[in-house]
Amino acid sequence: MKKILLILLISLGLFSCKKEFIDHNKIIQDEAFTIPAAYDGIVLGMTKEFAKNSLYRIVHGPGLTARELGNMLTFETESQLVEGGPELTGVNSSVSGLWRHLHKNRGIAEKILANIDKLEFANQAESDAFTPKKKGYKAYAKLMQAITTGYMADYWEKVTLENDLNNHATFVDRTVGYQTAITHIDEALNILNGHQDAIDYINGLVSSEFSIVDVLNAFKARYEIELGNYQEAIDAANAVDLTKRSVWTYDGGAMKNPIYENTVYVSKKRIKPLDSLGLKGSQIPETGDLRNDFYLDYKPGVSRSCGLPVDDIEGFWTTETSPIPVYLPGEMLLIKAEAKARMNALADAVTLIDQVRTKDPASDAFGVGANLPAWTGNATNQQAVLDEIYKNYAIELFLQGQRFPIHRRFYPNYLDNIDWNQVSRCSLERLNNFYPYPDQERSNNPNCPPDPAF
Repeated sequence: MKKILLILLISLGLFSCKKEFIDHNKIIQDEAFTIPAAYDGIVLGMTKEFAKNSLYRIVHGPGLTARELGNMLTFETESQLVEGGPELTGVNSSVSGLWRHLHKNRGIAEKILANIDKLEFANQAESDAFTPKKKGYKAYAKLMQAITTGYMADYWEKVTLENDLNNHATFVDRTVGYQTAITHIDEALNILNGHQDAIDYINGLVSSEFSIVDVLNAFKARYEIELGNYQEAIDAANAVDLTKRSVWTYDGGAMKNPIYENTVYVSKKRIKPLDSLGLKGSQIPETGDLRNDFYLDYKPGVSRSCGLPVDDIEGFWTTETSPIPVYLPGEMLLIKAEAKARMNALADAVTLIDQVRTKDPASDAFGVGANLPAWTGNATNQQAVLDEIYKNYAIELFLQGQRFPIHRRFYPNYLDNIDWNQVSRCSLERLNNFYPYPDQERSNNPNCPPDPAF
């Protein structure tokens, strides 16, 4: 079966809670998952769906919510997100699109795992030859299950753990979502353990630069720190080779870099990055912080969103073929710093902070370096140390979809006692605690929980 047909087939709706209509392609689609030779195309299609559609929405909505991005025009989608609070509803197309595409990606992964052990082969030799590929496919599907569920837990108060085509997916607390994502990751690592041939195969298939074991450990570290499992977060981060790059790739045709496509390429740009990476007060990047200019091309005097200055985008989004990092090495250093600080090992935390602050761009796998002097703040004050860690997260991980959940983790009470009728929305660093559930989910799934207050 031709690869292009397979990619088209897996792009059909496979997410959890949308009502199913008669699908005349279903028989062909199901057949693809029974053909061993089809799995390269299925995995590539799943990867492209995530890297194009899910990743854009991971940056777009959360970037507006956490003030990394400003809205340039008056479209309702962006306007609702920058108003935030109770003004943001489940009809918002960015929020609903993020929910839909994450479920769609997870649905493909679930299809792989439901079918791959049932594949039939002409003979034992053919089966043996397929074994390393099979292990790679399964581990990658587990990774996709983990990160889609993890991104849901980043943005919603309650999440689904698996897709349900009968529209009855159940919801659990987001912490269970993170725990489940970690379980998927551990299962993937177990599948790959001792099987370098499987690792090499899936790495070569997914991207020109991809290291699945490092990706698995990086996301595990991210989820462990969210759960407050500090030593486990350190252990996972230590397992990541910070010299290796893992990226999502784009060909410039149907697969353009989606952030470039929506901030640079289009004639009417709906979003642009905010001046100073959207940070305020003591969080503003220090003079000489090379990360500021790495991510932004400053355009003095250009103001749109909330009257705040906006700039042109640099970094990983400057061309239609620019690869986008799956994760950044600096995040691993900051996860370890945060874990140490929360364990009150402040001297160790400051040492890790300084590794980030003093990092030369040439020593970073992606060229993200501050080249600043060591931190001179109060190294004996836990809150001061945590504030410095947050500031570096916000700068280092610009437009990685993480400022929203990280700000909430560091400052969980930030929006408490807000009078939404009186507050200047433009003064807020974060505009919501969690996203509302999409209206389509609510109308189709009786298990959909009430929306959070904001």
